[in-house]
Amino acid sequence: MRGPVWLSRIAIYDILIRDVDGQHLELESFQDLESAQRRLPKIAAQYPGTKITLWNRDTRAILAESDGY
Repeated sequence: MRGPVWLSRIAIYDILIRDVDGQHLELESFQDLESAQRRLPKIAAQYPGTKITLWNRDTRAILAESDGY
């Protein structure tokens, strides 16, 4: 697991990587949706079997989620 997670104040979209217990393993933040959507499959491939969630920080809407667990 990585060290502390620092959120970018100007980023709107976050990719959360969680384990079965719901603990955050990693977090990446993006300013634009297109960049986040391109990165999501790459992260999912690195962490097979783990739930990966792309969400909008402002609205808290889940925009995409992998089939982990």
